[in-house]
Amino acid sequence: MKFELVKVKWLDAQTGFAQAMEIPEFLKDFEPVYNYSMGHLLCNDKEKIILGFLIMNDGETNLVKHWQLIPKGMVKEITKLKACSK
Repeated sequence: MKFELVKVKWLDAQTGFAQAMEIPEFLKDFEPVYNYSMGHLLCNDKEKIILGFLIMNDGETNLVKHWQLIPKGMVKEITKLKACSK
C-alpha cells in the first residue's frame, strides 16, 4: 500500500512556567507557534490527520512504528511532497 508524502503546517499548544510577569507585558510577547511535520499520510478525516514516520512491511502487512496525530482544528496547511528522483 502506498501513502502520500506530505508536509503539515499546524499550530501547537503552548504552556510555560517562568518568572512572574505583569499580564499586559506577558500578553504582548507571545504569539502562536507554527510547527511543520512531514511523513506518510495515513489518515485525513474531519477530526484528525495521522502521519506515519516509520512504515514497515513484513511481506504481508503494512506496519507503523512511529506516528503523530494532529487534531484537524490545529492544521493550517497540507502540502503534497514529491519523492526525490535518482
